[in-house]
Amino acid sequence: MNTSLQHTTKFWNIRVGTDEFVVQYGKLGTVGKVQLKSFNTAEECKKEADKLVRQKLKKGYVEVDYDWDNHLYFDDPEIGPDQLTAHPRFNAHFQEDFYLDCTDEFSPFGSDEGADVLVMFEDAIRKERDIDFLVGAYDIVSGWMERDVSSSDDWATYEYGFDCDVVVMSSAFASIKLTGHLDAALQEEGVAALDRLIQQVEPEDRPRFKLMSVQLNSFPTSI
Repeated sequence: MNTSLQHTTKFWNIRVGTDEFVVQYGKLGTVGKVQLKSFNTAEECKKEADKLVRQKLKKGYVEVDYDWDNHLYFDDPEIGPDQLTAHPRFNAHFQEDFYLDCTDEFSPFGSDEGADVLVMFEDAIRKERDIDFLVGAYDIVSGWMERDVSSSDDWATYEYGFDCDVVVMSSAFASIKLTGHLDAALQEEGVAALDRLIQQVEPEDRPRFKLMSVQLNSFPTSI
């Protein structure tokens, strides 16, 4: 259940899952704040969600049509990535549990670098919605190397080249997770980064990276 409410200059949205819901609220024109709450049962979750909606309606909020496909999907900073705070197109295409596991070192957002990438893009997109995720990835690497970076060739012999590839890979997944869209150039670079990472991880970890490469490569890119 997705419900979007507005009142004068404020908005309040709720997205309800099986046993958890996420509330997003703030001033119109801003991303606002995000809070995720979990429950023991689906019944408890739905009961509390319905109660909150009724309370808002009594305060003068009105339900409005909302384009959830064009919504920006931010995380509760206290909890991190979750299916309810990821774009539906991300959830539909990347269904394995590890994709949103912030404790898995080899998930898109589980390493220190991947987690930092996601937070950085969340902060950037709060200020400017139409950002270039590939340029952002290069900016991170440029800061590390203290020189301009424009392609993977620039860190081919860099001591921390593995981390640079993680940044590019995570940036591609962050674009889809936050916006539901993936630029073709970022897809190409993200897949290439994953293919390089495959050669550097232990043999038992390679199937994971191969799967991410195949699935990222098959995600429909933005026109």
